[in-house]
Amino acid sequence: MKKRATLYWIILGVWLLCLAVLTAGTVQICMRVQGMGAAKDAGAIILLTVNAVILGVLWLGSLKDLVFSVAYVSMQRRMRRRYREKIRPRDLPEQAPRFVLLYCTCNDFNARALAICLKQRYPNFKAVILDDSTKPEYRKEIDAFAGQRGLEVVRRESRAGFKAGNLNNYLKDRTDYDYFVVLDSDEVIPPSFLRRAYAYFAADKKFGAVQARHVATAGKNVFQRLLGMSVRSNGSTAQVIKNFYGANALLGHGMAVSRACYEATHGFPHVVAEDISFAVDIKNAGYEIVYAPDIRCVEEFPVDYVALKKRQCKWVQGNLEYMRKYDRDINTSRMRWFEKMDIKLSHYALPVVPVLGLLLVVCTVALGFLGYPIVRYSLFVYAMMFLFLCSPLIPDLFVYGASRNALLLLPAFVVNIATYASLAPMMLRTVALGAFGKKATFSVTPKTSTKFTFGQIVRYSWGSVLFALAVGFFAWWACGSVLPVVLICGGCLLTPVIILLSNFELRPRKKKAAKAPA
Repeated sequence: MKKRATLYWIILGVWLLCLAVLTAGTVQICMRVQGMGAAKDAGAIILLTVNAVILGVLWLGSLKDLVFSVAYVSMQRRMRRRYREKIRPRDLPEQAPRFVLLYCTCNDFNARALAICLKQRYPNFKAVILDDSTKPEYRKEIDAFAGQRGLEVVRRESRAGFKAGNLNNYLKDRTDYDYFVVLDSDEVIPPSFLRRAYAYFAADKKFGAVQARHVATAGKNVFQRLLGMSVRSNGSTAQVIKNFYGANALLGHGMAVSRACYEATHGFPHVVAEDISFAVDIKNAGYEIVYAPDIRCVEEFPVDYVALKKRQCKWVQGNLEYMRKYDRDINTSRMRWFEKMDIKLSHYALPVVPVLGLLLVVCTVALGFLGYPIVRYSLFVYAMMFLFLCSPLIPDLFVYGASRNALLLLPAFVVNIATYASLAPMMLRTVALGAFGKKATFSVTPKTSTKFTFGQIVRYSWGSVLFALAVGFFAWWACGSVLPVVLICGGCLLTPVIILLSNFELRPRKKKAAKAPA
């Protein structure tokens, strides 16, 4: 798929216009700073300037999301046509290419999901279970399943290299396959996956990896139902746009890779975020990643708040490691300038945004201590941030607006904002530990959940609640109001409610319960 810089020129143009408005507003505000004393006036001007710089940086990422969403709404038909022209159904050759399904598991085996994945309408494939499990009950279950299905199970003596090491342990120096597919434990791929993936590889020899689209299951509880909606909307809109105007990412599962591409990259890098790091290596090896929206896979969103928090912690660690080890490779890679920018805006945001948000809070509280009328200033800031805060709603509105799920959009949006705001203390702690040299570790996201007791809710929420009370106290002390920090405090204070959402189970949809994706 030919990529163009058009959208990023638009993003930069709109961003510069916003910066001009922000700069003009900040200059006017700074010119009115007076009456607090020379030193305090100077301090307030410096803090207001720092705040403006932080807001400008944050706006760039939000503008990217906004422009991508609007672009998809306006250009979806054109992009679908380009897909049809490039990727056409193809008959298999007399000797069909050899595919191998690599099912990665570590104490989280899902027999039902794997059984559905094996129902491929393709003549030449096999499946291998790459088992890093340490618990005897999982190893026993895997051996029993493999024995019934005639599958190979590969285990290794150590877990060095995490998931990447597990994959490399099997793939290194093998030549008995043409393409491999990486599967996560709870993932369900459609029966047509291999045929459709082959159509992409056959369309262009430069395609080294095919990343399928993912949607989340309806979920077993209210928490999964509300937060999982964004998986489908993001996969249906933003990821398609990246295929033509950004940098394609790998999700680490539901992806097919050619042997030629794997050998050219010398394997998966032994890092926590092996998927996004491998994507850079693919580009540097002269291959392309293509996103396949017509291949629909199903996965589960984390089962509860604790599982999401554990996954988010792993992602923050992985992205920090990625920034340290791959920043130079990205800068010197074969990617075009807008692809490099897209990668950094997409993957650097996870550890950077919480830090900038904390700095914004600190500067705002410091302004209050200086005697600056911070409440009126906060209203100005929130007014300018409102459009960007709502930008994630655009793909959700497009995907769900005409369905019965439209009524869930507002509660889903509120719960998303509150949930990720409540994770700020954990993310800040993780960034701080990473900055002081703590190595990233690969942790498996829990796949099961039980109803939380009152004691467990207190245990898993006290840190966020305490953080909210501390920030709120300083804001009130300095400014006489919590308005300047209402978003972060509100999200953290709602942590017990968010945890409680997974206690409310949903009735399974009987008609679709046993079906694989089309």
